[in-house]
Amino acid sequence: MTAPTSSPPNQDEQAKELTPRMRQILDAAVVVTARAGLRGLTHRAVDAEAGLPQGSTSAYLRTRMALLTALADHVAGLCKEPIDGLAAELRDGAESEQVIEHAIDLFVGWLDAPDLTLARLELEREALRQPELQAVSGSWRQRLLDTVTEILTTVGVVEVELYSSAIISAIDGVLVDALSRPADQREEYVRVMARVIIDAFVTQVKGE
Repeated sequence: MTAPTSSPPNQDEQAKELTPRMRQILDAAVVVTARAGLRGLTHRAVDAEAGLPQGSTSAYLRTRMALLTALADHVAGLCKEPIDGLAAELRDGAESEQVIEHAIDLFVGWLDAPDLTLARLELEREALRQPELQAVSGSWRQRLLDTVTEILTTVGVVEVELYSSAIISAIDGVLVDALSRPADQREEYVRVMARVIIDAFVTQVKGE
């Protein structure tokens, strides 16, 4: 087993090149990060979570920064998949209300992967202290920002970049709050709050 010597690939390349063993390692890293935070993310912890012999993770990702960067790539790639689907609907000319409903479905869908959501939030905070992670962690968020901007544009909102950023930040807060609630209350809470947030912005800026 040899360790990669080149710099980490971008997310599209990684999605194509990810081996089953690397996927196993990174999926385990997501679980460890969600459970113990980045402070608890170690090569040993990932090996244990993945059920692999000690030293397996370090054979692929020798340094902590290599592990963090690969994890950030993996998380960003997983987060971008449903966003890309929503963007495709916009390009296909779907009705704005239908797209808004599907955007809310996307936010609710993140509850189905709470470990992924928690890992993403942990990585975004770490990126504030680690410039090496900023480009990776910011890429999926920019994709979401672009898509929400397109949605707001279709319903006639002005200053779409400003309001898109505000909506995304508000939704992140809703997701964090939802994860602190009983599991059977989360979906309805996110669906209602997301609708309130989007409707409030759209109504206000359109002067309705």
